[in-house]
Amino acid sequence: MGIIGSLTDREYQKFHPAADNIPAVRTFSINQLVSEEFDTIVLGYTGNNITTVTYKTGGVSGTTVATLTLSYSGGNLVSVAKA
Repeated sequence: MGIIGSLTDREYQKFHPAADNIPAVRTFSINQLVSEEFDTIVLGYTGNNITTVTYKTGGVSGTTVATLTLSYSGGNLVSVAKA
């Protein structure tokens, strides 16, 4: 069963048909820091802090397209580096 879209259905516009006509979420890029397309974000933690943000295509076990490493000082985020 497919999604019925209309001009006023903004949620429908976020999907596009897959090969088997089942809607799939579009991949997108955030900005210049992560310009590659991705469909999954995996967060890594050290204690309560997010220390890595890994962008992937093909789900959690898919291909990594970018990784951001977050650094903290005194509990404050001080830098973000792309690897």
